[in-house]
Amino acid sequence: MNGNPLASAHTPPAGLLLRSVLRVVGQLGGDVDEILRRAGILDLKACSSLHVSHAQFVAVYGECLNRLERNEARRVGRHPMGPSEFRMMCYCMISSATLGQAIERAIDFYALFDGGAGALSLRTERSTAEFCLHTAYIPGDEHMIFGVFTGLSSFARLGGWLVGKDLEPLAVKVCYGPVLDQQLVSWLLPWDIEYGAQDNTFSFPARYLALPVVRSAAELDELLRTAFPFDLGAGRSSVAPASAWVRKLLATALAQGNRPPDANWIARQLGLSSATLKRRLNEEGTTLRQLKERCRHELALDLLRDRSLPLGEIAARLGFSDTVTFSRAFKSWTGCVPSAMRRGTSGSGV
Repeated sequence: MNGNPLASAHTPPAGLLLRSVLRVVGQLGGDVDEILRRAGILDLKACSSLHVSHAQFVAVYGECLNRLERNEARRVGRHPMGPSEFRMMCYCMISSATLGQAIERAIDFYALFDGGAGALSLRTERSTAEFCLHTAYIPGDEHMIFGVFTGLSSFARLGGWLVGKDLEPLAVKVCYGPVLDQQLVSWLLPWDIEYGAQDNTFSFPARYLALPVVRSAAELDELLRTAFPFDLGAGRSSVAPASAWVRKLLATALAQGNRPPDANWIARQLGLSSATLKRRLNEEGTTLRQLKERCRHELALDLLRDRSLPLGEIAARLGFSDTVTFSRAFKSWTGCVPSAMRRGTSGSGV
């Protein structure tokens, strides 16, 4: 089997994301060919290639999101929240004393645009704060799901970046259904998501609201030069450690029945070099091998609960060549073999 089946059998998340969002823009009457030409891409098929540059991705994705936002603004009769408005909101936030004040300023800024790109709100209950991006959702209309996912991701990244501390959501909820490919979901929002909720929200520890804003206006200038928020890698290290993103990619591959992707493939998806990825994981006290084993271990436990699955099938799903190799690895993780785990004992057989 190919050592990197995701690269050969699947469109990489960045390319898959472009093809998906371009398809939605085309359904709404947008000129997809024009968008691609302006980014220097010959045709839609090229979006499935690894040769789409980072700059081309940012240009196409940003243009598509802006068109979807303008379409939504016309539909509900409000002013669109474009790149200029987003930048100005960021400049309003940067002089805040705390994260809580920065979020309140963002809420006030959105309110200036008669509802903005979906009004914002912040609710606090006991030890949990919930940030909400309200949208005029109509059941069956999934066109704004890209904007909602990118919006939630952007505010989570921006909040963590402002205070210099990971803003790891406790829960993420969206009012849309699970209509996107899981690879896209992992790329846009690398957290567990509850679909079909009343609103689009992410919650986090309320104590974060008191954290001081530690960034300067000059640093904000630099962040915005990366085309944030359409550069999905910008500020990413401030939202979650590299190991969290790597685990998400590994878990998605295994859940889809693919072999774990290699370091080069993972590094490309995160916009890093292989050396930088290795260094960041080392700084976090882990390695790619350890993360692969952890993901295999967790999936193995889930699969073993289904007693109808033969051990050979589970071994194959986890990328092992046979049950003996799988059993040996499983025993190193848990101290017992898979069959014993199923029986609820710690026997020594396979």
